[in-house]
Amino acid sequence: MKDFLFGAAYYDEYMPYDRIDDDFKLLKEGGFNVVRIAESTWSSLEPSDGVFDFTHIDRMLDAAQKYGIKVIVGTPTYAIPSWLDKKYPDIIAETKAGKGIYGARQQNDLTNPDYLRYCERIIRKLTEHVAKHPCVIGYQLDNETRSAGAASIRTQKIFINKLKEKYKDIDLFNKEFGLDYWSNRISSWEDFPDIRGTINQSLSAAYKGFLRETVTGFIKWQAMIVNEYKKPEQFITNNLDYSWTTHSFGLQPLTDQADVAEYLDITGTDIYHPSAGDFTGREIAFCSGISRSLKKAPYIVLETQAQGNPGWLPYRGQLRLAAYSHIAGGACGILYWHFHSIHNAIESYWKGILSHDLLPNETYKELTDFKKEFDTISHKALISYKNNRIAILIDTASLVGLEEFPISSDLDYNTILRNLYDTLYDLNLECDFVYKEDDLTEYDLIIVPALYSADDKCLEKIRDFIYRGGHVLMTFKSCFSNNNLKIYPDRQPHGMTDCTGACYDMFTVPNEEIRVKIDGVSYPVTHWMELLKPDRAEVIAYYDHPMRKDYAAITRNRYGEGQITYLGCNLSKDGLKALIIKVLKAAGLSLSENTYPCIVRTGYNKAGRRIHYFFNYSSDTIKAVYEGNTGTEILTGKALHKGDNFNMNPWTVVIIEEA
Repeated sequence: MKDFLFGAAYYDEYMPYDRIDDDFKLLKEGGFNVVRIAESTWSSLEPSDGVFDFTHIDRMLDAAQKYGIKVIVGTPTYAIPSWLDKKYPDIIAETKAGKGIYGARQQNDLTNPDYLRYCERIIRKLTEHVAKHPCVIGYQLDNETRSAGAASIRTQKIFINKLKEKYKDIDLFNKEFGLDYWSNRISSWEDFPDIRGTINQSLSAAYKGFLRETVTGFIKWQAMIVNEYKKPEQFITNNLDYSWTTHSFGLQPLTDQADVAEYLDITGTDIYHPSAGDFTGREIAFCSGISRSLKKAPYIVLETQAQGNPGWLPYRGQLRLAAYSHIAGGACGILYWHFHSIHNAIESYWKGILSHDLLPNETYKELTDFKKEFDTISHKALISYKNNRIAILIDTASLVGLEEFPISSDLDYNTILRNLYDTLYDLNLECDFVYKEDDLTEYDLIIVPALYSADDKCLEKIRDFIYRGGHVLMTFKSCFSNNNLKIYPDRQPHGMTDCTGACYDMFTVPNEEIRVKIDGVSYPVTHWMELLKPDRAEVIAYYDHPMRKDYAAITRNRYGEGQITYLGCNLSKDGLKALIIKVLKAAGLSLSENTYPCIVRTGYNKAGRRIHYFFNYSSDTIKAVYEGNTGTEILTGKALHKGDNFNMNPWTVVIIEEA
């Protein structure tokens, strides 16, 4: 990217009256330099079968050209027009819950040949129409792409054919998936039962994996089409999103993001987070960490909130703080959803930059002021790369494994992951995210949350990392099953017992108060506990209970030149913090004097100089300690030296460039 992208989604189709010139003038005056268009408007672009109307596209492109604003064009495939549903009702996916009803987005069966045929036609027509326009800088493929849980008999046949290709011997397939249980054995592929009724978690997880593969294939296919038309300088992206609670939360279970990213020129992402008194920066940091790690490169925030839902109205200063939070994570662009607030339909109260009166307001002014400020420092403040010494190994297959075999309703894979990440975040320990296939050797410490599904190749990579001097913190529910969720028939953790110096064959859910002591301080255990039997391992903590006191809860063991700490239970947040501090010291990693709500994030700019972002995520004035080499606060020009203290006002940021 030559320039930092700053903009919003814009939909001329949604407007209550013609104001496109006024809007693009406001965009220009506000420092916005990009809009995202078209991804939600197939019915406007093709109002009836084979009849195309690009009036709104041309209006937006003409306005963009007039005001010098760049455009990202979205392929409009995630919400089909009603006439297409009427003509081919099977496009709306049939799921375990039954046949979908037209209206919502992301209901389409990505394997449906009629859907794909019509997708290809609209993609080609639209891309050909816009590709040569000088304002178009890139393409967003689809939107938060989903498989919709498609499970029609036709879709299942595709899955069965893939199984037939992989398992030439049906007896081997039956054995690998344990289908003798409850008489689920399949004697011929023609007898394969409806997947929606399976009680076999291996088969269920395999089908979910197949659906994720359809997402990857769909994005790859769209990229191939768009590449036929786009200019060399135009990019392809997709807005990858995250699991959802009331906001972006954890690893997305419906998409293999690392696989999708292979077909993108630049990673795009959607990040939504709490605001006002609940704004902690954690969600931005977590999601940005995954987004940046996918390509180890800057990424675009294609969607984030301006005002958002009614509970997200930010305090003054928080929009600026959030923007810098994205930038500190490695964002090279931020686009808000969206420029307007919509006047009807389901997202009417998911407010954009402008409120329903469509007039400049506090939100618009704060973003405008931010952009003016950032333009003066962007050459210094943008992060090109980071050099983190810690990584968290994340795994969608293990996430699905704990969906199929849940611990409890309030302790799933993403909660375990976020508990670990949030502890690091609060301690100002930045990390990358890695996958099973990635190189681990550049890190000092790898944290492995609930790696439930792991083959021997993956485990050998972890073992080798430790043997060569690395440190690992591995949690409970790790190394329990293979890639097909078939439980290993040996002592747990499978393939790691000589490495951990401990094993277990019993586990339970604490139904009374159970505690552990770490360095003399007692912490509660909840949800899950493995009764570890140490062999060579040092015991960090036993279970502090008269009937469980003979079993270890946390062990540590040297293996080769490195060390692994195994956490066999779910600790309280304070307990997890105490353990992580202990692991960090053993790994030779230093702790910051600053802790939440003072958050420090670092990286390197294009000139190779180290940048420190200090954030105050609170309504109080706080003290911060500068721990870098001599540098300059780039917004004020003030010099700072290692060990200097300075005050930070509520909800504000200080940016320092090392000399």
